[in-house]
Amino acid sequence: MRLWVTLEGHDEEVEFRTEGERVWLEVAGRRLEADFHRLPDGEVYSLLVDGRSYEVRVTHAGEAIEVSRHGATVPVEVRHPLEKLLQSTRREGLGAGGETITAPMPGLVVAIRVRPGERVAPGQSVAVVEAMKMQNELLAHRGGVVTQVLVAERATVGAGQVLMKLAAVAP
Repeated sequence: MRLWVTLEGHDEEVEFRTEGERVWLEVAGRRLEADFHRLPDGEVYSLLVDGRSYEVRVTHAGEAIEVSRHGATVPVEVRHPLEKLLQSTRREGLGAGGETITAPMPGLVVAIRVRPGERVAPGQSVAVVEAMKMQNELLAHRGGVVTQVLVAERATVGAGQVLMKLAAVAP
């Protein structure tokens, strides 16, 4: 199985397979083998990799994962690779440099951060879509001027649905 993992701001596709309490991972060409045991106090697991012990705590009904070692906790985001593909396709070109912002997955529009006629810088937040209790900040890739906002806050949207359009601005 393949998953898209974000750890400390770094994205990586991880392939793994399990057999009993053994886990095999392949990350960036590196292969790891680990023992994985569920501990008696709920959604907490002990992970032994290369002789090092890690505690893995699953929170929020399996949607968020925290990895702890020696008291330091690091949040880990785990998603299906299809979500990565959907996220990258939300920025379709509109003619010469325009942009279409689409929903990366089905969810609820929590915030629309721009209005028609407003100038948007590359990398600026334009909307927030919530899916599976996680908020996804949608950013303008190229920037431009907002020509259309096609959804309202609190609207339910489908994966790939167009949320807004931006027109390119002459340099």
